[in-house]
This record gives sequence, C-alpha cells and structure tokens, in this order.
Amino acid sequence: MKTSTLLLFCSLLGLMLWSGCTEDDDPSVLTTLNYDGPNDSAPNLPPGTNTFGVYFPPSQTGRYTGRRLESLRFYLSQIPEATTVMVMSEGPDDRTPGDTLYRRELTQRINLTEWIDDRLPDPIEITGEGLWLMVEVELPPGGGFSVGCDAGNNFNPNGNLLYLSTESEWTTFQDITGETVNWNIRGILSEG
Repeated sequence: MKTSTLLLFCSLLGLMLWSGCTEDDDPSVLTTLNYDGPNDSAPNLPPGTNTFGVYFPPSQTGRYTGRRLESLRFYLSQIPEATTVMVMSEGPDDRTPGDTLYRRELTQRINLTEWIDDRLPDPIEITGEGLWLMVEVELPPGGGFSVGCDAGNNFNPNGNLLYLSTESEWTTFQDITGETVNWNIRGILSEG
C-alpha cells in the first residue's frame, strides 16, 4: 500500500510541475513592459511642455532580446493641447535618455480621455539595452492634468520620471512630491 501511495504522490507532483508553466514561460504570448497598475489619478503639473517617462534598464529588457516593441499604450485623464510619444535608447545613466528611436505627434488623433494606443509603423527590436518610453504633453495655463498614474502599490523608481517645463533636467515625481506612483505608460512587445 505504501508503494502505491508514494507512486500516486510522485505522479501528482510530476503533473503539477509539468503543467506549472505560466504565460511568461510561453514566448508566443504578448508581453507588456510596464511598472504601473490600474489608473488611479493624474498629477497637476505646470503649464508648458512636460515629459513623462519610464525607463527599463538592461536587467528588465535583456530577457526580451530579439523581440520587438510594437506599440505604446498610455492613459490620459485630460486632453492636452499637444501630445507626442517617444521611444529613446539608454543614455549615460538611469536619469538621462539616449538617442531618439521613435517619435510621433498624436495631437490630432486624441479626442478621448482613456487608454490610448499608438502602433509603431516600424517596430523597434529589443537588443537588451535600456529603453525609455515617454509621453510629452503641452499643458495650458491653469490646467495641468494629463498622463495618468497608478496608486503606487508596486512603485518602481524608474516608473515616475519627469522632465518639467520649469526644470532643466530629469527628475522623479517622488523627488518633487514625496509620493510614490508609476506613470500609466506601457510598451507592448511582439510574440517571441
């Protein structure tokens, strides 16, 4: 009796291990590069050109080498006067983007406050180097809400980068306010 119980236990354990693959284990499943959770709110920023950024260092992008960035997804809580999306390469440090890999002005296409998708006409190959995803907005005087953020439950210091119209270098929302949030900016990768 002990032998059959042990055999049954080993069979069940083997079945659980064999079927324990998740979607992340399947290279044919689309993957999202993001730090954020569901949209919660949006910060009130100064008028002028403000850029929201998320940075994915090589430790994040390396496992997706050979795949392609196919689209950007971001949340708008109010429609800015102008909206541009950008993808930039890794810069000299984790607070400075490198070369522009993609840039598209979307102002005429945006007429709703919700999740916005921008499909890249020429997907960008993931090489394992760092990658910046950004949304640049032009905010009017007196109305400074635009790109959304989560509640910060899974805060990542690379998820709330800002280049404000009133500043001359990149900073973080946390450095300015003490609040921990992640911008609702995501990169959608191709199948493996």
